[in-house]
This record gives sequence, structure tokens and C-alpha cells, in this order.
Amino acid sequence: MKEARAISNLNALVMTQKYFPILLSIALAAGVVTCNTGVEESPQPGIVRVTLQANPADTTILILTDTVRVTDGDSMGVTIFQGKVFSGAKFATLFQSLTSYRPEDITYNVLKRDIGTYKTYPVYESYVPPGDYTKLQIGVTATLLKLREVAVSLQLRPNDPLLLDFDVGFQVSENKITEIMLQIDPLRSLTRYRDLYYFERKMRVLGVRQF
Repeated sequence: MKEARAISNLNALVMTQKYFPILLSIALAAGVVTCNTGVEESPQPGIVRVTLQANPADTTILILTDTVRVTDGDSMGVTIFQGKVFSGAKFATLFQSLTSYRPEDITYNVLKRDIGTYKTYPVYESYVPPGDYTKLQIGVTATLLKLREVAVSLQLRPNDPLLLDFDVGFQVSENKITEIMLQIDPLRSLTRYRDLYYFERKMRVLGVRQF
């Protein structure tokens, strides 16, 4: 009786050793299938680029009784700052370049010529989470216009906000560039007030493209 029980135990041990690797593999495979950490892979960002160019048709201004036309060497410094893009109540801050680590106030000479027309400036190029956006917001000011030998002081109207909102719908996609093209009427934006000119900031979104 004892001999039969020993043989039975030995057979059970042999069966266990034989099938243990198979059972272990099945258990591990089930664990891999059912295990879920709850953490999803983050999407890759897209790039938002914002460009600024003066309206090529805006080339003259009336100063006192003289109509003055823009020539090479003239300047009008427009300062751009605090750029953001909005998706509902959420927003992403824009930086001047992909290597920038903090926002900056940058002044651009919007009357600068480039091959017969006004120069186009890339004012922002920044990584942004993918998604649908509804608004671009930037700060815009100007302080001085120089035409030939004439220097004109510029300022915003006393109650004008520093930030401008551009209601424009656009999409940011992973690993793609979304470019927002802004146009400004530099001289048509100026309204004389006593010894200075108010800067009315006549600007618009000329177009949006993705590539």
C-alpha cells in the first residue's frame, strides 16, 4: 500500500515538472494581456508659427500738409509680446523660436523693405499641443515713426487694451506646422492728436495654412 502511494506521488511530481513551464507561460501571457497601467502615451506637439507683414499698399501718410511716401531707411518700430493661442478656456504660451525658454518683447521695423516690398517677420515659432484652437492673442504697441528727417511719437489711445484678440479657428496637428499670417496697416493705423499720433493697430489675419 505504501509502495503504491509512493509511486502515485512520484507520478504527480513528474506531471507537475513536465507541465509547469507551459502553465507558467500561459499565466505570464494572461498577465501581459490584462495588465493596464492607466497611462496613455502623450501625443507629439505641433508647431505654431505666426508671421507679420505690413500691407504692401500702405505706403503714404499725411504729415501736416505734406504727403510723405515710405522710402528705404524709414522705420516704424512695432513691439509684439505676450503671444497665446486659445482652445476654449485653455491656452498655450507662444515663444519666439523653438529654442526659446521664456517669452520676450521684440520690436520689428514693419517699414523695412525686402526685395521691393515690406519684410515678413516670423514673430513666433513655438511647440503647441495638438488640437482645435479658436483664438490668437498678442500684445501690440509702437512708440516712434521715422520718415526721412521727420520723427513722430506714437502711442495707444488711453483706454485701449495692450492685448489684441484675433478670432480665428485653426488646427494644430502632431509634427506639423500651422502658420498664421498677420497683416498690419502701419500708416493707416495712425491718427494725429496734437503733437503725436495715436496708433490704432489696424491688423487682421490674412490666412492660415498647415504643412
